[in-house]
Amino acid sequence: MSDTAFNDDLLEKELFGGDSDELDMDEMMGIGGLDDGSEMAGAAISAVDMVVSPSKEVKDEEMVEAKPEEPKLQAQVPKLEIELDDPAGALTVLEHAPRTRSSAAKSKECRTYDILPTMAFLNQYQVHAAAAVANMRWVFTGGEDGYIKKWDFNATVNNKQPLTLGQRHSHVDSVAKGGVMASYWEHNDVNESGVDVLSPVYSMDVHSEAMWLVSGMKSGNIGLWTVRHDEGRRITLLSKHKKPVSVLRISPDEYGLVSGSWDRAVLYWDLNTGKLARAFAGHMSQISSVEFQPWAVDQFRAQQGQELDTESSDKRASPVLLTTSIDGQCLLWDMRAPKALPQSFLLPKKTPPWATSACWSCDGRRVYVGRRNNTVDEYELGMGSQPTRTLKLPMNSGPVTALAMMGNSRSLVCASTDNVRMWDLETSVERRSSVPFQIIPGHHGGTISTILIDETSRYMLTTSGNRGWDGSSNNVFLGYEVSPIG
Repeated sequence: MSDTAFNDDLLEKELFGGDSDELDMDEMMGIGGLDDGSEMAGAAISAVDMVVSPSKEVKDEEMVEAKPEEPKLQAQVPKLEIELDDPAGALTVLEHAPRTRSSAAKSKECRTYDILPTMAFLNQYQVHAAAAVANMRWVFTGGEDGYIKKWDFNATVNNKQPLTLGQRHSHVDSVAKGGVMASYWEHNDVNESGVDVLSPVYSMDVHSEAMWLVSGMKSGNIGLWTVRHDEGRRITLLSKHKKPVSVLRISPDEYGLVSGSWDRAVLYWDLNTGKLARAFAGHMSQISSVEFQPWAVDQFRAQQGQELDTESSDKRASPVLLTTSIDGQCLLWDMRAPKALPQSFLLPKKTPPWATSACWSCDGRRVYVGRRNNTVDEYELGMGSQPTRTLKLPMNSGPVTALAMMGNSRSLVCASTDNVRMWDLETSVERRSSVPFQIIPGHHGGTISTILIDETSRYMLTTSGNRGWDGSSNNVFLGYEVSPIG
């Protein structure tokens, strides 16, 4: 949106409070602690030694008078202006088993996929957020216009509303099906005077069976809406954030909700009571993404000490939350340890401090973070805080704004300004004879806000929008049909 989009200089001042040349790297790294094996930790300890060990020319009297304060190696935890509820809500993800996924949602043993754009959902405004039910029956979008739109995905796939020749002109030849809008409603917020006002939709998530929907507002409120019965009625507003809510993610058990905002706060809500269960303090900038580690029902039973269905269950599994902020911070939180510091993944050398999207591998062992310098960093759990490898896109591709993993756990979909690409993670980057990615046609020249892949990896959705940050949008919302190969 034009009134909130700003250039790189203003973005750096807004996020970091100064010029990029004067940024304090320790502050941007978060509270994960210093890694003894990293160069940053060594430099920090060396700097501390310089402060504590005075020069030999300084007299003992002067040392006593000018005694420096004892240095602190651990980073300061930023204070959040969030009032916790008393009594607090429950961390529902620790009490309930995750939702059981469809048997068709299991990882397919295929080498790659053929992804072809066939659907265009006509829209005149930026789409900042999109969500879909588990079986892809209904798709919901929200954006700059301040409306929540409900699309009939089944009717769209069956070509109930074909595009006209004029509408097809701006898309690739394979796009011929028009999106069928089932309904829409106003995304109303409440101002200080108690009057309903339209608010842009900055984030969104929906119940797996379309019982209710949550949406993030510009004021910091979170709207809870009915969908299946009395559609579009606002049930309540969850009010703790002070600035726009940029991320919303329903917990795997669907009894809780995690929200991230421009006020640097990540909050866990108990939807049974509407109360705040936990506040995660650690980020130095606006929250850009939140993802739960993939967690199966048998893993939950193992943690609870219950009897397992199979002998191959991972008894070490625990609910882990991945959060990233716009300054490039990437933190991992163990939901069972409320006071423990999170694990921090560090930025590699010569990488600008920036990240708007991150995702897990299907087995929950690796994390992928999109960067501004046309790269995707891969981190592996238990392998330290530095990336194990970096996927480099072409130099003119632009920042990586959205990521999503396909069901075969080896195909990573990366969205940048020029195109959407699917990266084969098992192709060696050292082999120059083969290209490790393929271009998915459809998008070109706009910032991608969302990549949505259904549980069976049969359909994919992409939306264009800057989510209130820097970047242009061509207002394109496309649907793809996916076929496994090999």
